[in-house]
Amino acid sequence: MPRKREQEQEQEQDHFDDRSRFLSYPTHKVNRLLEPGPVVLVTTGSLADRTHNIMTMGFHMMIQHEEPTLVGACIGPWDKSFDNLKRTGQCVLAVPAAELLEQVVDIGNCSGETVDKWDAFKMIPVEPPESPLPPETDPELEDGEEKGQGYMRLERTARAPLVGGKDIMANIQCVVHDRALVATYNLWILRVVGAWVNRDLDLNYGQSNQQLEEPCGAVGGGKRQMRMVHHRGDGRFVVDGEELDLRDRMIKWEEFQD
Repeated sequence: MPRKREQEQEQEQDHFDDRSRFLSYPTHKVNRLLEPGPVVLVTTGSLADRTHNIMTMGFHMMIQHEEPTLVGACIGPWDKSFDNLKRTGQCVLAVPAAELLEQVVDIGNCSGETVDKWDAFKMIPVEPPESPLPPETDPELEDGEEKGQGYMRLERTARAPLVGGKDIMANIQCVVHDRALVATYNLWILRVVGAWVNRDLDLNYGQSNQQLEEPCGAVGGGKRQMRMVHHRGDGRFVVDGEELDLRDRMIKWEEFQD
């Protein structure tokens, strides 16, 4: 078999393996992945038209737990991803483990305008699962379009990829929910429409204490203690360490515990 064909088959198998690596995770528990404040990777664009880009982000925050689950993200016009996000209204937030820190930093040190960061840093784009996106998140309309038509155009042309690989803890699929603060603060309000966690992730370590038998479905069950990375703001980072369990004292927030 020609070497090129062998490489194509290997890539196809890698992408298949990465699709099966991630298991569905409840969107109302996404705060357990983002509230700790990890450095994340953001993907925008689409594999179909090769506009997919990846960037590093430290400025993000949880806004609302559910109905809908909302996240704030600071992405400005200095980022190539800004144009993709403005055009498509979609992105994916991926949570990398500490093992990827050097690549995560390097991804943040260059622009997708001049570098194919997926290839340069050996990151794996994975086609997201088919899922209907909420029509209320209509993108900016083009001339002559009526409300709803922009959303249909978005659905046909943009599907931000997940980030594959054994050192990706989770992928969180988002659509733009509110652009009101973008012009002033470059702050996008994102609505979470899907989430997946690495099947090897030990959910009893930091991110959750959910059991496989929980009614909302299996969401992991691995034994790997994957550690998040947190930027101290000056090029230094800290990683997850000892966990202090104070759930019995947080009586005001019992509804968000298992």
